[in-house]
Amino acid sequence: MSSWQEKYASKIVDSATAVKKIQPGSRVVIGSAAGEPRELARALAAQAGMLDDIELITMYNLGDTPYAKANMAGTFRCNTLLIGNDSMEMAVNQARADYTPVSLSSVPRLFTAGRWPVDVAVIMVTEPDEHGYVSLGVSVDVTLAAVDAAKIVIAQVNKNMPRTGGSSLIKVDKIDALVIHDEELPEIGDWDGDPNVAQTIAAYVNPMVSDGSTVQFGTGGLSDAIAATLTDKKDLGVHSGFISDGVMKLIKAGVVNGKNKTLDKGQVVASFCVGSKELYKFINNNPEIVLKGSDYTSDLRVVAKQDNMVCINQATQIDLTGQVVSDSIGTKFTSGIAGQADFIRGANYSTSGKSFIVMPSTMKNEDGQVVSTIVSELEPGTGVRTPRSDVNYVITEYGVAYLHGLSMRQRAMALINIAHPNFRSELLHAAKHRHLVYPNQILPAVTPPPPASLTTKHELPDRRRVMVRPIRPDDEPFIRDMFYSFSEQTVYLRFHHALKALPHDKLQGFCNVDFQNEVALVGVAGPIEALQIVAIGRYFIQKDGTEADLAFIVRDDFQRQGLGSYLFEQLVDVAKSRGIKKFTADVLSENAGMLKIFKRSNLNVETENEEGVVHVTMTVPE
Repeated sequence: MSSWQEKYASKIVDSATAVKKIQPGSRVVIGSAAGEPRELARALAAQAGMLDDIELITMYNLGDTPYAKANMAGTFRCNTLLIGNDSMEMAVNQARADYTPVSLSSVPRLFTAGRWPVDVAVIMVTEPDEHGYVSLGVSVDVTLAAVDAAKIVIAQVNKNMPRTGGSSLIKVDKIDALVIHDEELPEIGDWDGDPNVAQTIAAYVNPMVSDGSTVQFGTGGLSDAIAATLTDKKDLGVHSGFISDGVMKLIKAGVVNGKNKTLDKGQVVASFCVGSKELYKFINNNPEIVLKGSDYTSDLRVVAKQDNMVCINQATQIDLTGQVVSDSIGTKFTSGIAGQADFIRGANYSTSGKSFIVMPSTMKNEDGQVVSTIVSELEPGTGVRTPRSDVNYVITEYGVAYLHGLSMRQRAMALINIAHPNFRSELLHAAKHRHLVYPNQILPAVTPPPPASLTTKHELPDRRRVMVRPIRPDDEPFIRDMFYSFSEQTVYLRFHHALKALPHDKLQGFCNVDFQNEVALVGVAGPIEALQIVAIGRYFIQKDGTEADLAFIVRDDFQRQGLGSYLFEQLVDVAKSRGIKKFTADVLSENAGMLKIFKRSNLNVETENEEGVVHVTMTVPE
């Protein structure tokens, strides 16, 4: 028998004996998430009468948490970094346990620098390999730093713990007591929300994730549901605090290979894993999966070094100014800081990076009532997980709001536009009360969102690309910019007189469209972070619903590229699908370009000239 094997055998004890090594007044760090040593947790609770004044540092508890029960309060004082289950949430909010708001990237330094001296680390590990090393398996996160800093290390050896690479290996010599106990790891299932909501949000995220990006997925089932939809991508990388089944599915599909990562090429890097049995089996001895401490994975400086970094994180609430809530609602603590703010800030500093906050537009409160997740203001006591200054994309099933660089007024309108229609009126009323928007701001149309089929992409002859999509109320500043870029000739040809200004009072009417009696499409050029509206087309239904008045305009530097014709064709297709058979338009006789578009159409065109204005009638052929 080799020396490490002899040491290993000499350290094997039962769980009751192992926990007796813990002295009164000790600070004990217990393994996190699926890596929590549940046999040792049960032993701690069972030996509560022999222990005294123990501080337990925990994170993201899953399943039963016996040491957090009310009858344990005289022995254990839990201090959790990330609330993971109902037992811990209840203990924290009843003041039987503490919650410390801290970014996971900084926790290892609290241990190693002595801010939080660690007396005992209670962990779960794999069986040893032939060299005498065990693996922390699914949870390296803050656990590795706790092991390095601890005076005593107690480990549950579980043959069901998958062996992972990276920074997870610990020599048997480091461990003072070993408890052999096999049990299944806790699992988490798919997102339990409306699958249609997840699918719709994922459809908004998908086109903004480019091939070759490195992606982070935050905790929460919605982020993982989005991960599973990226199967049409190529050469993605993963650098994340947490991975689950969604990432596994992407790896199996050949989507994730990490070959374009700036750091850790070819490796899927995370600090902990939680998911299904299939996931635990998949990561076992998988050289592609590398687990490292959260002081590396969540360090915003490391995240920022990854080019094309895309961070997808879930939120509980967001207010009309863009403050993101995830760790508490009012004075009730529900989660933790984790790594969200670090990842978002890192992605914002990454070359070509993007950060997304994803959330359903509604949720149920404690009383079972459906409420909006976009709120006018946060309840007193609510903690902000990500400040408004760092938030870029916010996505619900009703659309995308890009907040970076927007004023409070623009933010409020952008967020109201993606709120659930049932709550938009009260949100606008509250925004007016807070003086966030114009006193005369009109309400966005409370109708079903325009179908996705109304959004198309078009490449111009000069290779510029334009996306044509439904107009939105928050397009107002971009349409204003387009109007003031027009030449006098363009303004005259469109409005039939020399219009000098287009103030808010007039402009907001252009942007608020019900898509029932009126349809308006805009041509958008450039990325969303540098949005430019370069064309607008609309029709208004007349008479009995079978006739529509039509108009459109194209920015000067995008004219003569066929964009007007394309916009016209899109509007006609939409109108025809809704039963419209006749179109009318009044065009100045010198507007040869507009008249040419109409005459080249597949419609039956008739014209009548009256005092320099050509009245055009176009009918759909039988």
